[in-house]
Amino acid sequence: MDNMDDKNVSIMLRKRLAANIRKYRAIKQLTQEQLAEAANSSQQYICLIEKGKVKISLEVTYNIATALNVKIDDLICEP
Repeated sequence: MDNMDDKNVSIMLRKRLAANIRKYRAIKQLTQEQLAEAANSSQQYICLIEKGKVKISLEVTYNIATALNVKIDDLICEP
């Protein structure tokens, strides 16, 4: 895989993760602020994550999944 393919995969995964976080947050009827508090993060960071603007660590992904009461797989799989 070349660098362009790696970049495209990274962007695709970020967008998928963003969409799934928004979906599960809406299902749980949580605000970004409530999710941020439960995931030990900030509302601003959750906003950037949901827009697909930042790369997030596995630890942050785990914290968000735990706060949403879903598996990490649920956040990275096709919506």
